[in-house]
Amino acid sequence: MRNQSELTRFIKSEAQEIGFDLVGIAPALPFPETELRLLDHIEKGRIAGLAWFTSERASFSSDPVNLLPEVRSLISVGMSYLSKEPEKLGDAPTGRIARYAWGQNYHTVLKKMMGRLFERIKEYLGESALPSRLVLDTARIVDRAVGQRAGLGFFGKNTNLINKTYGSWIFLAEILTDLELDYDPPSWGNCGHCTRCIEVCPTGAIVEPWAVVNDRCISYLTIELEGLIPEELRAGMGKWVFGCDLCQEVCPYNKRALITNHPEFQPPDSFDTQPDLLEWLRLTETEPLFREKFRGSPLLRPKRAGLRRNIAIALGNSPSRAAVAPLSQALRHEPDQLVRTHLVWALGQIGGMEAKQELEQAWVQETSEIVRVALQKAFES
Repeated sequence: MRNQSELTRFIKSEAQEIGFDLVGIAPALPFPETELRLLDHIEKGRIAGLAWFTSERASFSSDPVNLLPEVRSLISVGMSYLSKEPEKLGDAPTGRIARYAWGQNYHTVLKKMMGRLFERIKEYLGESALPSRLVLDTARIVDRAVGQRAGLGFFGKNTNLINKTYGSWIFLAEILTDLELDYDPPSWGNCGHCTRCIEVCPTGAIVEPWAVVNDRCISYLTIELEGLIPEELRAGMGKWVFGCDLCQEVCPYNKRALITNHPEFQPPDSFDTQPDLLEWLRLTETEPLFREKFRGSPLLRPKRAGLRRNIAIALGNSPSRAAVAPLSQALRHEPDQLVRTHLVWALGQIGGMEAKQELEQAWVQETSEIVRVALQKAFES
């Protein structure tokens, strides 16, 4: 076997050749500070809405040995996904999509790249198998804490990991291995007195530095939440239909971050980074239309009903009189009462005689109690 330093240099060189922008290596020790912080957030209700994220999961995720008993080293890799936003054309009401969803599904891309890296490590060592785990953010590991310990970046007040070259526009992944490697120093940095990310959040999700209330975050509301979006948060969602980048866009480190050179994460010509909301309202009418439009895209995650709900809220926040007729058409034919509730809200926000007449007609035909409650509120607004 080659010596430890040679192996470490080989791994880093191969990671960069494969296409990773960042690579660092950390000892596979527990993360007690991260565990305590997560348990505190759970106790204070800041992870509400994610029933699966229990105190047991927080403790499990904070010790790498729970994923791989033989683990000695954590190889942390990162890829930049920052792309320029194309110039908006036309006057149609448009929505916004978080940048991470502009390109290919990052889970698929990173899994393939990590697999290639691990195969090269095995070839280098002449081993057919090595005790290891290749993990992404879906695994039970505190990936940002691993990245910080491995020198990839420091924690911003919005809880994102910030790299001084790529900002916080980075995807993270890890290889847990039993190999003894040379370790990088952890990354230390701070945001000074800057509180721009806290101040810009329209739903007040960042309640204090390094603390996000999950069920107020627009990313959670538009992607993970399957039910009704609380009325008091809808106006703050603005035109975001999938995710939110506001706390990243205002970060000074991100103002000078390098643009990605990875075509996988750049939007294809067929993808609308500022989608025509009326067109997307039509494209989410049926399950086949929805699946055809968003095949292979992260935008499948909220499902048809969730994305259409988000589109309705964005139209209500536009607000455009041109949206009244399409919203009314959607309301008449939408089978899902959750979606109809938000379509009613959007029409109420836009207002005007035409919208009022459509809502009155809907009142006569509607049988769902939750939609009728929404109609009553729309009449009163």
